[in-house]
Amino acid sequence: MNFTDYYKELELERTASEDDIKKAFRRLARQYHPDANPDNPQAEERFKRISEAYEVLGDATKRAKYDQLSRQTSGYQRSGGRQGAPSFSMDDVGDMFSGTSFGDLLSELFGQSRSNQRTTTSRNRTAPRRMPVYTITLSLAEAFAGVSKRLTLGETTADVSFRPGIASGQKLRIGNAELEVAIAPDVRFHREGDDLHVRHQIELTTALLGGRIEIQTLAGAMLAMTVPPGTQNERKLRLKGQGMPRYTSPDNRGDLYVTLEVKIPSALNEEQKDLVQRLRESGL
Repeated sequence: MNFTDYYKELELERTASEDDIKKAFRRLARQYHPDANPDNPQAEERFKRISEAYEVLGDATKRAKYDQLSRQTSGYQRSGGRQGAPSFSMDDVGDMFSGTSFGDLLSELFGQSRSNQRTTTSRNRTAPRRMPVYTITLSLAEAFAGVSKRLTLGETTADVSFRPGIASGQKLRIGNAELEVAIAPDVRFHREGDDLHVRHQIELTTALLGGRIEIQTLAGAMLAMTVPPGTQNERKLRLKGQGMPRYTSPDNRGDLYVTLEVKIPSALNEEQKDLVQRLRESGL
């Protein structure tokens, strides 16, 4: 199995900032989204790799662990195992990369050492049978509204209902198997716990003078929001109760945070130039 370089998948350098990662994901996700490429299976596969890369690099904890492990793993693999073995075991990694190709690579290269560490000292003791774990990927919209799916788990087919607000990493017991949920990154919304975050562009005049804008929520509703006069670029406003349903209490929801991007026009007509010049002369 080849080494998975998530930075290359998002066309980024390893020094990329959190904002660079988000912008790269949004740009590539729009380009390769299956809805925009209905007859291109390669685009769908690329979209899956982009989503997986963002799932790891978009999470500060996962990114730090990935950076630490990937340097050792890639060098070990390139040397054909001649380079010193990485100084970690699969127990150190846990389930952080479960369901990803990077996790599969780690298991393929170093999974044996993990199983060796767990070997019992008693020859007569029978090791407990591990419950099979399956991964299901849901869209953020499906996690928001809840969804039912018919799934094939090994040799068993089961109808599984996912409650609103379910999150990545949650596990469900299905018969004699375990189902782990992964939530695919969304093009517009970013989830943090039960809160949602979205970016929205506003005109320069709206930022200066204030005004009303409309924000589309994940539920699809358009909600009015007041922009105060003198709003600065990157200001964050809150729509209370418009975030994700809380898994244990779906009637209650987190909040939706809207980060405002002030749009600076790239070109002005003569009338606009004259107005801006007069503003400059007035001291603004």
